Amino acid sequence: MQHLLGEGGFSYVYLVQDTSTSQLYALKKIRCPFGQESVSLALKEVEAYTLFSPHPNIIHSVDHSVVSAKDKSDPGAKTVYILLPYYRRGNLQDAINANLVNHTKFPERRLMILFLGVARALKAMHQYRVKGAPGGVASQRKAKGVRQEAAEADQDAAKKNKKRRRREEPERDQEDVEQEPLMEGEVTRSQEGVGEGELRAYAHRDIKPGMLFVWVSHMAC
Repeated sequence: MQHLLGEGGFSYVYLVQDTSTSQLYALKKIRCPFGQESVSLALKEVEAYTLFSPHPNIIHSVDHSVVSAKDKSDPGAKTVYILLPYYRRGNLQDAINANLVNHTKFPERRLMILFLGVARALKAMHQYRVKGAPGGVASQRKAKGVRQEAAEADQDAAKKNKKRRRREEPERDQEDVEQEPLMEGEVTRSQEGVGEGELRAYAHRDIKPGMLFVWVSHMAC
């Protein structure tokens, strides 16, 4: 691990280096202090990286891992690690700041190329069709595996919540308890599939210069 690249909320991004190849990567560390539901939400991010891979304008993940916290005071806490490509040129906000400091500006052609990259990435997300991912069957299977991981996290969280409610409310009618849906509060509902070839649009919801990474003359969301 080299140094911290950035942080926000419960996540941290570190610059790391492969000791065998010297390849640089960005390692995103997402703390999940709220149990399995927050793990499931973090895995939705991994699924998005996987689902649209390989696309020239959308970042892909190299690998991911879910690790249990070593802190015995909070045995339910977990951390999700996502290994991502490292972009030496940083993000668009870095380039904007450099222009301000150096009193320079983007050439019009470069701006058009960068804007086109963002538009192509958003088009791929907004017009995504089931089994129509850039990576074809391979990316579909990988994304399905990550989605299953998230679903299992949801199920585990639902079961734990149900047990906790039973302990906290022992006088509740048993029939009322049995009528509760097992997947109450499930966060995977938005990921339910549709028929092959049908449209299932995705929204980024956080497009800003700091989220747009630059390499050579291209842009990645």
